[in-house]
Amino acid sequence: MTLALLFLAQAATATPAPAPYPAASVLDAFGDACRNIQDIAQVETDLVDQGWAAEIPPADSPLGKLLAIGRAQAEQVLDGPDDRMSDTSVFTKTVSGERLDIILSQVESEGTMVNGCRLYDVDETRKISPEDGAKWIDRAANRSVEREEISLTNWSPGYDTSHDSFEIFYVPEGSPVIALTQFHGIALKADFVGETEK
Repeated sequence: MTLALLFLAQAATATPAPAPYPAASVLDAFGDACRNIQDIAQVETDLVDQGWAAEIPPADSPLGKLLAIGRAQAEQVLDGPDDRMSDTSVFTKTVSGERLDIILSQVESEGTMVNGCRLYDVDETRKISPEDGAKWIDRAANRSVEREEISLTNWSPGYDTSHDSFEIFYVPEGSPVIALTQFHGIALKADFVGETEK
């Protein structure tokens, strides 16, 4: 076999590199979805208007397991007379070919309310880099951790100045952290901290 034919044969059998992750599109979708996180009802309306569909994850799915663990942990620590965790709501949408899920939650304890809006791209093997996040939010992160088992980047305040924080997580396949997260892939989080209504 000639050298040219050998190169052609190798090229034909080589595994193509995966396409870059559509970080900008996913971040934009997340930003639009979670911007009004100070008002959970408004976010639910926004999600429907933006084409997200309500869903109930199967109990044995990664999101179903994550929701169950979150609820169990909340029940252990919310022991005050006015402490409560609202029912979580879940929405799904496909953005740039990626199946995304958003979980909304609200916890009230000792006069403080914490609203959370989290986006998941479960089983994703590519990640959103700290550089992607910094370019999108237009400022450097306050904290960034890059380890084999997990990547975590945090901005405080969040991408909206009314938000407490914005975070990007990435858990790779096979990571021991999966025992806690119940999934591997990408997660984005925005939260709002305020006072409970009197």
